Amino acid sequence: MGMTAEVIAIGPFSESVADHLQYPREQYIGTATGTIVVSKVIEAHTSESSVRLAGCLGASPWDFNTHPLDSTRADVEKLSAEFDGIENFVALRTAGFRF
Repeated sequence: MGMTAEVIAIGPFSESVADHLQYPREQYIGTATGTIVVSKVIEAHTSESSVRLAGCLGASPWDFNTHPLDSTRADVEKLSAEFDGIENFVALRTAGFRF
């Protein structure tokens, strides 16, 4: 069985993060500031890319002690070179989201 991975962001909604969430801004119309939202920010579709993703995030895919992620351990430069959505990850990390 192959491995896939997703990095999920969980945190308080605000207008400043609306463009960095999983769905288009229009889907968040009427969402109150501070409402906790969940958003997928990075995906890896193969075992190899899942292992690389975990490594870029300072985690191990099968060491659940490294989940949730410590977003300060992320190597943003490496992430940007290999995965899409890193600007969203950085914006949500700055906004205090957990991953």
